[in-house]
Amino acid sequence: MLKKIVKRITNNFGLKILAVIFSGVLWLAVVNIDDPNTTRTFTTTVSIENGDYLTGIGKYYEIENNSNTVTFKVSGKRSYLERMSNTDFKAVADLEMIEDMRRVPIEVSPQRYGGNVTVASKMYYLELSVEDLVSKPYVISVATEGDVSSRHALGEISASPTLIRVSGPASVVGTIDKAVATVNVDGMTQDITDSVIPVLYDKEGNEVNTTDLTFNIQNVMVSVQILDTKEVTLNFQTTGALPEGYEYVGVEYKPQTVLVKGTSSVLNMINSITIPEAVLDLTDATGNIEKEVDVSSYLPEGATLVDSSQAKISVVVKIEKHEKREFEVPTANITVSNLGSRYDVKFLKDTVKVELEGLSTELDALDAAALTGSIDVSGMTDGEHTVNLELNLDSKFKLSKKATVTVDIVPADSQNTQSTGLSASNKTDIKTEGKTESTTEKEDSSKSEESDSESSKTDKSNTTTQTSATANKTQTSKTSED
Repeated sequence: MLKKIVKRITNNFGLKILAVIFSGVLWLAVVNIDDPNTTRTFTTTVSIENGDYLTGIGKYYEIENNSNTVTFKVSGKRSYLERMSNTDFKAVADLEMIEDMRRVPIEVSPQRYGGNVTVASKMYYLELSVEDLVSKPYVISVATEGDVSSRHALGEISASPTLIRVSGPASVVGTIDKAVATVNVDGMTQDITDSVIPVLYDKEGNEVNTTDLTFNIQNVMVSVQILDTKEVTLNFQTTGALPEGYEYVGVEYKPQTVLVKGTSSVLNMINSITIPEAVLDLTDATGNIEKEVDVSSYLPEGATLVDSSQAKISVVVKIEKHEKREFEVPTANITVSNLGSRYDVKFLKDTVKVELEGLSTELDALDAAALTGSIDVSGMTDGEHTVNLELNLDSKFKLSKKATVTVDIVPADSQNTQSTGLSASNKTDIKTEGKTESTTEKEDSSKSEESDSESSKTDKSNTTTQTSATANKTQTSKTSED
């Protein structure tokens, strides 16, 4: 039996081997026709391994040219490739394998049918932009938006903490100019505290994109003090002596008032701001003095200006040179003092010229007819005399040179009055002080108490004396002629 089986196997053995080979070739041909080898393109996202490698050495990277996806070719049986998708492949870039700090090789491998498909051996790279990773602190400044309630102003503003540390690529951190925490104070009347997220700005005032940045803090606490306000006047004092002939007129300045802020207890003690005299020294000045004065330094402790731009006040100290001008003073306005009881006085002119010194505007307003003065004729007897005139002047004026007036002193009896041409009305116009007329009135009042006979004797005695004086005068005149 066994022999029969062996004989059957070995009978025409060569033909049988050829038949097997032919069958295999035929099968392969059929398979290749029905399920041929082919190539297909896939795209997948690149996964990054050891991503902290670069940051660990102080570097920051960004993927360039959209190289975080890779497109590749896979070859294999169509039956396998048709059942595969992009997610069946894994693309990995290991940052520790970075080349020249600009690219990382990408390794692509199938996750299914690894033994039946083949990924093309072409090298793929993840392209990077690498720069230094920096960290820098910034002082947090506080800004406000909105307006506080009327009659109030912002006081001290602070943030806690005062610093924020920003980390990121040097190209981004380098654009940061400041960190600002903004708080809304619209309508506020009392102190406020708020939690605020700081915002970064560049030098142009544009907000910096913080996508690639990290911070050591996220929020800061901002405290804002709300103060009362008060409008106060300015008081400028001066010092120093001006040269002869010049006068200090006053101080002009703008603004006339400033708005200050502080607590109510501080403001209640402020009515004006006094600028000390040492600031405006007029010594030897011959013209206006123009100066800018920073009044903020003269505010009491606890008070500041609401608007710091008002600190510098433009001040003009007005200094004018005196003018000299002549005026004619009516002699009727001149009082005569210490005229002897036996004399009367006559002014030779209706007016007397005087030269006054003062400011032009004051001299323009001066009415000469309103000027008054006095002369002292103590010890003077009959005849013409030039007497110093003392004017009753306002402190705004002074005599620039000595003023004199010529008068004629004559005996007071009626005969002499007729001979000198003095009328009764002329005598009345002359004002006298200390003259015997006043004394005579007193004497007459006293003598009225005496007897009529005693008064008569006195009149006779006076007449005799006057007659004798007249005779002597006539005799003197004749002697002079001889």
